[in-house]
Amino acid sequence: MEPLRGGLLSGDVPAIHQHLINAPVRRTPSEWGLRWVWNHPEVTVVLSGINAMEQVRENLATAEQGVANSLSPGDLAVIETLRDTFASRVKIPCTGCRYCMPCENGVDIPSCFMYYNQAYTYDAKEKAQGVYLWTLNGSFSGGVPGYASCCVECGECEEKCPQHFPIREYLHEVSEFFGK
Repeated sequence: MEPLRGGLLSGDVPAIHQHLINAPVRRTPSEWGLRWVWNHPEVTVVLSGINAMEQVRENLATAEQGVANSLSPGDLAVIETLRDTFASRVKIPCTGCRYCMPCENGVDIPSCFMYYNQAYTYDAKEKAQGVYLWTLNGSFSGGVPGYASCCVECGECEEKCPQHFPIREYLHEVSEFFGK
């Protein structure tokens, strides 16, 4: 499910394209992502969102070729390089364990970090900002907004964080980046 990260891997991401130019096989970013999933023998179904008939055609063609263990060592090297590139673009290394939660002021700390990371990792500030503003506006949490800007810097989250992250500093970064 979500093999293309909600479409983020299908977009115009320079970090992807720079590695695919010299790949041993020409494939779209979507094909690479779907083929990687289909390459795993334990996968029997892939759920991918589709917005247009062209995506249906591409996904079906990819599924026809996507069988377990079908990627070459060269293909897998391209995918590993992409994985390492994306990992290097993560700004906040939060694992989303949620030990920092709940926040007395309603800040959804892991989600704030996740959307911030998505913006940088996939060169998708507008998309990440839109989702950040929409999902953390309070309509899903009883009217209490979960934005990073709601942080009052009490520090309770940092005391609970097993990674010992400077959460207050990170939330300030997120707030400056996204606004609100």
